[in-house]
Formats: sequence, C-alpha cells, structure tokens
Amino acid sequence: MRKNGSLVKKAVEGTLVLGVRRVLIQVIFTLSNIFLARLLFPQDFGTFAIVSFTLVVFTVFCDLGLGPSLVQKKGNVTVLDLRTAFTIQFILALSVIAIIFAITPLFIDFYQLEEKNSLLFRLYSLHLLLIPFKNTCGALLERRLEYKKVVTVEILDTLCGSLVTVSGAIAGLGVLSFAIGAVAGRFFGALLYSLLGWWSFGFAFSKRTLVALTKFGLPYQINVILGLFYGPLVLLYLGKRVGSDNLGYFQFAASLSVLPLAFSEIINRVIFPLGARLQSNKEVLGKIIERSIVVVSITTLPLLALGLSTAREIINFVYTDRWLPALPALYLGLVQTSVMAYTGIFSQLLLAKGRAKDLRNMSLVWAILTWLLAPPLISAFSFVGMSLAGLVVSLSGIWLFIRLKQEIEFSIFAKIAPYFVGAVFAGLFIYSILSFLPHSILSLI
Repeated sequence: MRKNGSLVKKAVEGTLVLGVRRVLIQVIFTLSNIFLARLLFPQDFGTFAIVSFTLVVFTVFCDLGLGPSLVQKKGNVTVLDLRTAFTIQFILALSVIAIIFAITPLFIDFYQLEEKNSLLFRLYSLHLLLIPFKNTCGALLERRLEYKKVVTVEILDTLCGSLVTVSGAIAGLGVLSFAIGAVAGRFFGALLYSLLGWWSFGFAFSKRTLVALTKFGLPYQINVILGLFYGPLVLLYLGKRVGSDNLGYFQFAASLSVLPLAFSEIINRVIFPLGARLQSNKEVLGKIIERSIVVVSITTLPLLALGLSTAREIINFVYTDRWLPALPALYLGLVQTSVMAYTGIFSQLLLAKGRAKDLRNMSLVWAILTWLLAPPLISAFSFVGMSLAGLVVSLSGIWLFIRLKQEIEFSIFAKIAPYFVGAVFAGLFIYSILSFLPHSILSLI
C-alpha cells in the first residue's frame, strides 16, 4: 500500500512538472508559429507537411514498439534489453534512410514539388538516426517517473528547434528552415536524453529478449501502423488531391486546434506508466480515471469554448487574414481534439493494462472509417472535408470508454457535466462581447 502511495505521489509531481512543460512548449510553439505564419506562405507549410507526413510513415518502420515495451515491462529492464532494442532500432533507421535517399526523385515527381525540395526530404530524414537514443533513454526515465528530466529535454529540444527554424526563415531559407530546425532540435534532444538517461550504450542482440519485448511491442506497433491510415496516409492523399496550398491551410488549422489537448497530453503521459505499475489494482485505477476526467474537463472544455469564440479574431489580427480560409477547419478541429482529450485517457489505461490488441482493433475501425469518409468529403468540401471526417472518426472512440468500463468501474458523465455547462455559457459570453466590440478596437488588442 505504501508503494502505491509513493507511485501516486510521484505521478502527481510528474503531472505538475509536465504541466509546466506543456505551458512552456506551447508558448514557444505559438510564438514561433506566429513568426513563421508571417514569414512563410501556405504553400511552404503544405510542402513541409507532405514531407513530414511521409517521414512519419517511414518512422513507424524504425521501431517495433520496443520503446513502449521497455516502459510497460513488468520486471526490471536489463542492459541486454536496452542494447537489443537499441541495435534493432539503429539498423532499421539506417535502412529506412537509405530507402528515402533512393526514392526521393519519385517522391518529388509524384507530388509535383520543386526539385529543390529533394534536399528538404533527405535532410529531414537524418533525424531517424536519433530515435534509438531517445527511445531507450526516454523509456528509462519514464519508468522511474523522472519527469523533471524528461521535461528539461523536451523544452530545450523545442526551443532549439524553434529558434533555428525561425532564424532560417528570417535568413530567407524558406521551407528548408523547417527541416534544419527539426534536425537541430532532435539532435540536441537526443544528446540531452543520453546524458540524463545514461545507460551502458552498446550493440547486442538476443533473440529471446527481442521475442519477449515484441509480445507487447508488435501489437502496439500494429496499432501505430493502422494509425497511419487515419493519420499521415490520408493526409498525404489530401495533399495529392488539393495541393500544397490547401494542405497548408489544413495544417495551420490543425496546429491551432491542438489547444484543448494541452493538459490532457500531460495526464496521458503520466497515467500510462503509472497505470502499468498499478495495473492489478482496479480500485486505484478507477480513482485515477475519474480524477483524470475531472482535470481534463476543467482544462479542456474552457479552452474549447475560448477557441471557438475567438478563432476568427485571433487568425485575423495575429496571423494575418491570409490564413482565414482555414477557419472552418479550425472550428471542426477544436471539437475533434476535445473529444480526443477523453478518448486518450481510455486508450492509455487500456495500454497500461496490456490491452494493446483492443487499441489495434479500434485503430482498424478508425482506418476503415477514415477511408470511407475522407475521399467523398474531400471531393465535396476540399481540405475542410478532411476535418469533418476526422471529427466523425474521433467520435467513434466511445468504444474505448465502453471497453475500459468493462474492466474498471468509474463514473464519467457526472464528472463532465458541470464543466461542460460552464464552458458553454463562458463561450457564449465571450462571443457576445466580441460581436459588440467595434472592429477598430479589436485591431488594437
């Protein structure tokens, strides 16, 4: 019992630390995004989105779910576990980079991008070599709930990447600024992870160890692969259908719509390792779920109301009116991410209990729904159709709640209702005030 209390105490401390991290990273991200939105154009955002989504697809094949397996493992993590995971991931990263360099001309031709973007694609791919360092060291830190170290790395990684990206844009490097900044940030982050989560680095291979890790890792990774079909792959399809300009609008809206996820991401980061350590205690897990729902409701719903009521003014006066075509996608995205804030809790607790197969099944449903809905909606509403499809797909995540409810007893609607009502009234109040304020006054804010 004392052990459980110690873990919960660590988790609470971790939540506070991650809260500070999320605020600081959001400030860094928002400020850099304002500069970039004013310095660059929708086509630049769309071009990098195509490149980054493609790299996300390749990144999946640089891992076999070994990082999460190290976090979820019930026993102690050995040096052989770490070296086996590190070796496999490093070999996979090298192989994927070689493939990327070889297919770059085909990629550029398929999306009808300018030839200069070949360097963008190849340069950005180099960050894959840093994945083994982050995954192994990060897994050790998360297992020990040492979130202060994790937060330190992530804040400095984001700050470094953002500073380099904005500097590149100011220097006139255009879309290449994104890749240079991303690689610089990832390299600095990998270096810090290695220093703070140091272990006896080396190459080794144990078939027995690999099989043990992949028992959880492969179902987890299949879930990630299925996620490609309702994530990056469908967005690459969107880029092909509507062009880089419209994809840039969609990506801009998506970057702003993550606001309601700010605090839920913190909760999710904590409850996965905490839940994995307490997975046999259903009573404690039930309390963790209920408290997580309350915290998410207190933070997510007001942010949703604020975003919906002020989105037009924020885009017009902060990012300039060139981004106003993204407004409908932003409204839909805000609602979608609010739904995801809750389904994220359910998915992380299912994973903590080793139910990766349930997530795999849900991912399969999401993938099928996405490809049934996205093509006709994109044809009808351009990039806004993708936002609409995403919202419908996210709503189907209610099955995760039903599945978790079968294993753990907890209350949800009573925990959400008062905060939902308060958010509705607050949103209407803010919208009413903005509607009566003269345009000239708003432009001075």
